[in-house]
Amino acid sequence: MLNNFVKLLAIIMIAGCQKTASTTSTTTETSTTTLTIANQLKFTGNGFVNNGTYPKTFTCDSLGVSPGLQWSNAPSTTKSFAITMYHIPPGGGNHQYIVLYNIPATTLSIPDNSKSIGTFGINTVDGKATYTPPCSQGPGAKIYVLTLYALNAAPTITVPNTQVTMEILRAGMSNKIVDSAVMSVTYTRP
Repeated sequence: MLNNFVKLLAIIMIAGCQKTASTTSTTTETSTTTLTIANQLKFTGNGFVNNGTYPKTFTCDSLGVSPGLQWSNAPSTTKSFAITMYHIPPGGGNHQYIVLYNIPATTLSIPDNSKSIGTFGINTVDGKATYTPPCSQGPGAKIYVLTLYALNAAPTITVPNTQVTMEILRAGMSNKIVDSAVMSVTYTRP
């Protein structure tokens, strides 16, 4: 009985160590490739951080320009970056505000109102290949999610950028993501 207890305790301890190790890196396996997600990217915006407030300047209640973004600590295997921004309204689905890809690996920031870095896919608000500012209706704070992806190759995109949605971009990045960082921000309309 004591022997079984010792074995069980050893299994629990090993499982605990494996779980602890997995919080520092994630491995994605496919039939042809094994990618390790580094979990080391740092990602911030001009005037906002994760769990912070999205500045009014970047919304329809003000200038509505695209946000400046900065990042660091990309894995050495990074060949390009991609960025998405979306919101899930109460009725479901999602509103996509930024679908941006083909950002060079040498780029570590994007200024406010940038239109010349990377390739814009379409937003779902007006269907244009550009940033569109959040303008969510209804009372209370809304949550917006920005994600930065470090890729070991350019996304595989087979349609013109004027047809690239967040879902098409994500499919094109399959098996190429070596790291990512997420910022959730809130904004309450006046």
